[in-house]
Amino acid sequence: MAEFIRVAGVAEVPPGTMRAFTVAGRRIVVCAAAGAFYAVEDLCSHDDAELSAGFFEPDDWCIECPLHGARFDVRSGRALSLPAFRPIVTFAVRVVDDSLLVALPGG
Repeated sequence: MAEFIRVAGVAEVPPGTMRAFTVAGRRIVVCAAAGAFYAVEDLCSHDDAELSAGFFEPDDWCIECPLHGARFDVRSGRALSLPAFRPIVTFAVRVVDDSLLVALPGG
């Protein structure tokens, strides 16, 4: 069962940006696009690169790996381009007051 854990304040991830956090020993990237927040594991499914070192395109909800350019949809984790074909891990996000909460398996 997943437990929602506070990651940051809403203001720490301005619209159109992404920011990496370590929560309960996991590296997570929170992305802000179109008035919503999305969270993904900071790990490319193709070659274990840190996605937070890549690029975020908020208009397309895409995060791009800095190593080989694989792109992923931050809403679903779906791989959008080669060389990646496996999805990345996503986490549910809730906004409570001014806090961003992310659902992590096992809390």
